[in-house]
Amino acid sequence: MPSHDTDSRVMEFLGSYRNAFERYDTDANLDHYAFPCTIISDAEAIKPSFLQSKDELRAGVEYVLSLHREIGYRSGQLQRLDITELSPRLTGMLFRSRMSGENRRPLYEFQDFYSLAHTDAGCRIIAISHNQIPRLLACAGRPPIPIS
Repeated sequence: MPSHDTDSRVMEFLGSYRNAFERYDTDANLDHYAFPCTIISDAEAIKPSFLQSKDELRAGVEYVLSLHREIGYRSGQLQRLDITELSPRLTGMLFRSRMSGENRRPLYEFQDFYSLAHTDAGCRIIAISHNQIPRLLACAGRPPIPIS
């Protein structure tokens, strides 16, 4: 069971991350990551992407934000949140979100598992496993990313 301090830090992280996302602020989104970082998506052949810097992640974040603009995204609602304190410096976070448009019209749902590092600057993402991209692409009427 996570400590109150861990819960507070994770909730502060989530609030800041959501705020950056809802403002479509690429740089503020990127500030929520620590590098190197690993991202694993079910959008293609499942293999980790190892990102060494904000510059390597920038194009991906900009693409995801552009698709959300296209579908009329306005807000996200947490459907589930499980926080697991792994150590004083590491936390795992599993969550399910519903993305909504104007008047809270449901767009799509997805799940993520984040590995968070507790840094002097606050919680930072060091790894993500997620199923968001196929659902986002379907919502935007885009074909799935081909498996190679």
